[in-house]
Order: sequence, then structure tokens, then C-alpha cells
Amino acid sequence: MVKKINSLAIHKLAERTFIENLKPFLYFAGLFMALSLLIELIFGPGADGLLANTIGYLIYAKLAVLVHRTVLLNEKGIMYAFKWGWPEIIYMLGIVAILIVVMIGVGLVTYLFLLISPTSLDSGGLTALSIVFYIGIFILAAYYGARVALVFPSIAIGQSFTLPEIWHKTKPHTLTVFWLVILFPILAQLVPAAVFLLPFPEWLLGVLVLAMYAVIVIYCVTLLSHCYQEIMGEPDEEQDLSQQTV
Repeated sequence: MVKKINSLAIHKLAERTFIENLKPFLYFAGLFMALSLLIELIFGPGADGLLANTIGYLIYAKLAVLVHRTVLLNEKGIMYAFKWGWPEIIYMLGIVAILIVVMIGVGLVTYLFLLISPTSLDSGGLTALSIVFYIGIFILAAYYGARVALVFPSIAIGQSFTLPEIWHKTKPHTLTVFWLVILFPILAQLVPAAVFLLPFPEWLLGVLVLAMYAVIVIYCVTLLSHCYQEIMGEPDEEQDLSQQTV
């Protein structure tokens, strides 16, 4: 019988790892903030074009890869922040692929739902049936997301686990992984959102929110790293090919 992972234990591991790697993590957060602000300067506030989004996903992928490798491979050197290669590109493409699959899936299911129940959307907004439907869609998408989320640490450190292997390994831990890598990050986003209630200048609020977001991302990626470590086992450094550059 497989021993299930414990969410509290994973949080304690993540907290200890965060404290032990505070210096490189803060450096990564600062770099993430600087690049994010640079995007806003180039493309304007709230830029939503294809190029801006692609660069944004790539920056996020770089930050995530740095954190995964720090946690799982103990790579604490700041110089790794300036190395770009296949892990970042594949990580970014993985994020985009999942977003596309989710969008297509939600679109198709919504279309079928509206065919079956065309009056579910009225002029007054969402009906109770529609709300239940969309909550169900979110839970279903989040469930599948939790089952495949461990592919991202695998990509970051160059391990050769396949999606079927990860799907099989996460099955006994579905609820815990669902909480740690899906629900917790969503709830954590409420913290920076509350900052906008403070009576500060808009530019200062923007910087504070970006800083908090960077710290939250690093902590959540650390959680995902420890989930990977506990479920998939210690990484095999001999298989690590992720230092290859493009």
C-alpha cells in the first residue's frame, strides 16, 4: 500500500526550504520583478498581446525552473539565472499547451451544455444551473491539472518521467496534490489582491503586488517541488540533461 503524502508535512518542508534558500529566492524574485516591469515599460500597463504574453510565460517558466532546480538539485548559484535553455522553453510550451487544452475542453463542454439547456444563460446573468455547471467544469479541469502537474518539475530538472507514469504515481495522492498545487495557489492570490485596499499611490501598490506575487509563486513552486520529491522520489542526477542550452 502506498503511503499518502501529508499536506502539512509538505508545507513544513516548503517553509524550511524557503528559509534555507532565502538569499537566492529573493534574488530570483527581484529578477522576476525587474523583467515583469520591463515588459510593462515596453508594451504598456496591462499588455495582453501575443508577444507580451509569450515573454511573460517565458519569464514565469525561468523563475519556476530556477526554483525547481534549487529545491531538487540544490543549485544555489545566482549565475544559473542567466542560463536559458530547453527546460525553460519546454516548461513554457507545457503551460501554453495545458491552457489551450483547457480552453478547448471548456469551450466544447460549454457548447454542448448550451445545446442541451439553451435557456441556462438569460438576460439577467448566470442561472443557478449555469453556476453549478461552471463550478463542475473548474473542479474537473483542476483535477486533471493536479494529476499532471508533476510533469513540470520533471521538465525543470531533466528527468524522463512520462505523463502516464506521473498520472499513475499521483493517483493515491490526488486530493493532497489538488489542494497543494491548485487550490492553495488560487487562495494565495487573495493576499496581493487585498493590497489594493491600502491607501497608497497606484505605482507603489503595483510594486507591492508584484513583489508579493513573486514570493507566492516561489513558495508555490517550492510546494510543487516537494510534492514531486515525495511522490516521484529523489531526482536521478545522472539523467539530468537540463543544462543543455538552445
